[in-house]
Formats: sequence, C-alpha cells, structure tokens
Amino acid sequence: MIHYQLPTSADLLALGTPRADALSIYLPTEPTPAGRDVAFTTAKSAVDQAIRTLRTSSRTHAEQEALRDQWNVIADDSELWGNLGSSLVIFLAPGFADEYVLPNNFEPRNHFGDRFDLGPLVRAVTTPQRAYALTLSSSGWNLWQATESSRAEEFELVGEHAEDAADATNRMSIRGRKLLRRLGGDEGQKVLLDRYAQVVAGAVRDELALADPAGEVPLFVFANEPLASMIVAHGLPGEVVVVRGAADELRPDQIDTAIRDRIQDITRRRLSQDADRIGDGFADGLAAMDVAQVARAAAVAAVGTLYYDLSGSVRGHLDTETGAIRFDPEGEDLLAAIALLVLANGGEVHAVRPDEIDAGIWNGQLLAALRRPLA
Repeated sequence: MIHYQLPTSADLLALGTPRADALSIYLPTEPTPAGRDVAFTTAKSAVDQAIRTLRTSSRTHAEQEALRDQWNVIADDSELWGNLGSSLVIFLAPGFADEYVLPNNFEPRNHFGDRFDLGPLVRAVTTPQRAYALTLSSSGWNLWQATESSRAEEFELVGEHAEDAADATNRMSIRGRKLLRRLGGDEGQKVLLDRYAQVVAGAVRDELALADPAGEVPLFVFANEPLASMIVAHGLPGEVVVVRGAADELRPDQIDTAIRDRIQDITRRRLSQDADRIGDGFADGLAAMDVAQVARAAAVAAVGTLYYDLSGSVRGHLDTETGAIRFDPEGEDLLAAIALLVLANGGEVHAVRPDEIDAGIWNGQLLAALRRPLA
C-alpha cells in the first residue's frame, strides 16, 4: 500500500513488531524519468543484496522467493514509480510490503534483519517540522504552511483581507505620479508601503491566531526591503525568520526548500533548551540517562519525553512487559525499541543525532524526562 503521509505513532508501533527477513530501504528520489530509473535500480539492488544474504545463510529457495515476490509487486506498481517525491521508503518481508512516498529528505539507508529500521521515520514523525510562511511584495501577499508530512502549500484564509498595497491603501497604484506628488515622492511611497505592511501584519496575526494561538510555530517571511523590515516592525506571531529576496516568482517547492533548510536550526535550539530543562529534574529523580533505568521507566509508562541517538549502536533485547534488557551485539537496536515503547505508552520521542543537542546534560546517547520518580 502506498502512503503519501508520514506514519502515525500507531503505524510505527505496528511496523515495529518483529518480522523474519525484514528489509528496510530509504532512498532520496526525484520525480523525473531519470530520477525514477535511479530509484528503481537502487531499490532493486538492495533487494538483490538481501536475497544474496539469505542464500549465503543457506536459506531455502522458497524463503528467498518470498522476499522477491513482495519486491515484484512493488516493482510492477506504476502508480508508485510515477508519483515519487523527495524520498521513498520501502518495507519488505515475506507476505508484507509497505511504501511511503514523502517530501522529507532521507539519506540512503538499508537494513536487513528481524525488524524494520524505523529510526529515520521516527525522527521525521517526532521532530518538529511545521512552519508558516508569508510571501510579500507590493503586488500581493500569501500565507503558506508546511508540515512534517507535506510540502509548503497555500494556507486557507478565513477572513477577507487586502490583496496588495494598492488595495490596502485604497489607491489605484502606489507608484502613480499624482500619488507621489501628493505624498512627497519616495517618502510618500514609503508611507504607503508601511501602511500596507501594517495591514498585512494584522491579517497574518488574525489568521494564525486561529491556527496557532500559542504562537509556537515559526513564521518565515519572504520579502525584499523595505517591506521585510516594515512588516516585522508591526509585529508578527511566533518566531519570525526573514528570507530576503523577491517573493513574487517563488514556487511552492522553493518556499518549502527554504523553510526546511532553516527550520533545523530552530528545532535544534528548541530541543537543546528543552533538554536543559529536563536536566534540571535530576535532583528530584525526574530525569534519567542510563539505558536500563530508562527501559524500566518506559515499560511502566513513566517516560514523558525521550531523546535518543538515531545513529546509536546499542544492541540487545528488551522485555516490553518489565523493561528488562539484555545486551547482545547481534540483537535489535535497543534505543529504537525503547523509543517505540515510550510512544506506545503515550510519551514523546525525539530521535536526534548526537551533535544536534547543545545541552550540558546531554550524553550523546539517551535522555529521559520522567513523569514520576522510579521506586
């Protein structure tokens, strides 16, 4: 089944169950004929490698073909290969196939074992990527929104607002000779642009107050000077990031790319600040970094927030009922297993890379905020 949205927490939990011969494929893609060919070839190569692994392990021909059969279903799916996005994620196992076509930028990654590799998806699902954008020029303005699972698209306005500078200032034009004589040339034009910026700022505040009353979602402003400075001066909701440049000709994909290139810095800073706050709870027994302790807390739904190293190599076995762990270099990814257990018990998870968190308490591996001290 093809998914064009990120999985829910429930989907992740279902995908996280043990499966024999589970192959996970992550690959960046381009929705062009050449891009489709590269994606197909890369995915097929990962399947071939997995089947060679089965063959060298003396697995039966039927077991090898069980995986090949699932790939053949995907390989023949013209809808999938004809509608690629920025990344493709494929999960294959005997009797099972699932595909995600997503706007997220995943790095190439394959894993073959007894569970699907969900680390990159957990990161995408749980790392804040939501943002609003305002494109602004004297010719008009638009609000946009981008989410974890969708590219930037126009934000549906609720109210009626001025469409451009002339509309906002009740003028046929803000550049006409009569207008400039009446308001003193360039200074007059600046007065009208400032009035326009004031009107648009008010409209943006009104619209986003309904969608994001707490102002938690960052707002990217695409505009040239002097409008960029003017509208910021009139007050905009949330954290504002100005991207200077002509906004009139920006395509949705260009807006989306600019947002995702910059939002990572905001996310890192916010997560680092939250990690510092979690660290303040150590004295009261409300924070933990030890793998065994966090696993026990996760099993009894005591973990409210978990940070874990996406690239970590802590392997072993986790008893999801008791939280007991056993280290084993041939076992599953323990940190990912703990993360899924936290999600299953209603906790919040952040899959990060060690260098993304700038907090004194962060050990580069694991950090948990506990809902209550452990006995």
